[in-house]
Amino acid sequence: MLQSGMSEVGSRGSGGRASVSGVTATVFGATGFVGRYVVNELGRHGTQVVVPWRGDGLNHRHLKLMGDLGQIVPVEFHIRDEESVRRAMQHSDVVINLMGKHYETRNFSYTDVHVTGSDTIARIAKQCGVHQFVQMSCANASPVSPSAWNVSKYAAEQAVRAHYPDAVIVRATDIFGYEDRLLNRICQLLQKTRRYPIIDYGEYMLQPVYMQDIAVVMGGIVRDPEGFAGQTLVLAGPAPISMADLVEFCITETKMLGGPVHLPRQVAPFLGKLLGLRLPLFNPNPIVPHDAFVLECTNNILREEPGILTFEDLDYVPHGVTSEQGADVVRMYRRGGDRSSLFYVAPESQKFSSPN
Repeated sequence: MLQSGMSEVGSRGSGGRASVSGVTATVFGATGFVGRYVVNELGRHGTQVVVPWRGDGLNHRHLKLMGDLGQIVPVEFHIRDEESVRRAMQHSDVVINLMGKHYETRNFSYTDVHVTGSDTIARIAKQCGVHQFVQMSCANASPVSPSAWNVSKYAAEQAVRAHYPDAVIVRATDIFGYEDRLLNRICQLLQKTRRYPIIDYGEYMLQPVYMQDIAVVMGGIVRDPEGFAGQTLVLAGPAPISMADLVEFCITETKMLGGPVHLPRQVAPFLGKLLGLRLPLFNPNPIVPHDAFVLECTNNILREEPGILTFEDLDYVPHGVTSEQGADVVRMYRRGGDRSSLFYVAPESQKFSSPN
C-alpha cells in the first residue's frame, strides 16, 4: 500500500530528489522532531514542501538541503495570525499537521496548540481548497484519559474531522529517535542524577515506534491520497516492552552508573510537575513533560480496533526500540565516551605483549 507513484500533472524525472512530483505539501511542525524526517521523506521523492516557521529564522535552514533547488519553501507564520496560515498553504495539494507541544507555557496551552491550532489549520485549508489533510495524533488519544495531553490530542482529531471527514489520522505510540523525549529523557536523568523514577516497578508496557518509519508512512500517504482517504492509522513498534526493561536497556547500552528508583503511582503527577516546571534560567526546555509520569501509568501499545490500519496492513516491518537504531540513539551517552574500553575490547592479535 506504500506506493511510489507521482502526480501525472506537472511531474518530471524518475522519482528521486532531483525530480518534480507535481505535488505541493505544507508541513506544519516541520522544524520539530518528526517534522524534519517527514520533510526529508517528501523531498527525496520530488515533492515541493512548504515549511511554515516562527521564531528564529535559522530554525529551518537545515531543511533546505532536503530537496532540490526551490523545492523547500520556508514561509514565516504564527498560528494566531490566520492570514499567515493561509499564505502558507494557499497553493498546496496536501497539508500535514505535526504541530504539538509537550509542555504548557503562559502563552500556549495544550488546547491552544493541539485543538485550536488544528481547527484553525483545517478550517483555512478547506477554504483554500486543499485536497488532502493529514493529522498527527497519539495512540492513547481519548476524551477520558487522565492525561491532559491525550485529551487534547483526541479533541484535535475531532476538530479536524469536522472540516475534513476524509482526513487521515496518524496515531503513534511513543516515538524514539535522535531528538526524542523518551530515550533522551531516560539517559539524561540517569546521567545527571544516576537515578530514573519508575512508577509501580515499571510494569506498564510501551511499544515505541521509530521516527523514520513514521516518515516513510507519511510519504506513502501523500503519494496515494485516494487509498488512505478517511483512514485512521495506528503506528507502533514490532513488540511491547516494559518501562523497567527499557530503562535497563539504556543502562546496558551506555554503562552508566546508577539505576531505577521505584515509586508508587500516587506520586506520578507531583513528580511530573516538579521535573517539568519550566523556569527560564534553570529549566527553559523541560525534557520531562508535566504528564510524563502520568503517561507511564498507562499502557501505550497497539490495540487492535476495527477499521484501523497498522504497519502490518501496509506490508512494512518497523524497527524496534532495542534494535541497532535504538542503540544508536543512546550512543552519545556512553560512559567514558564512544570509544571507551567499556565498549570495545581489542582482539587478542592486537594486544601488546612484552618479549621475555
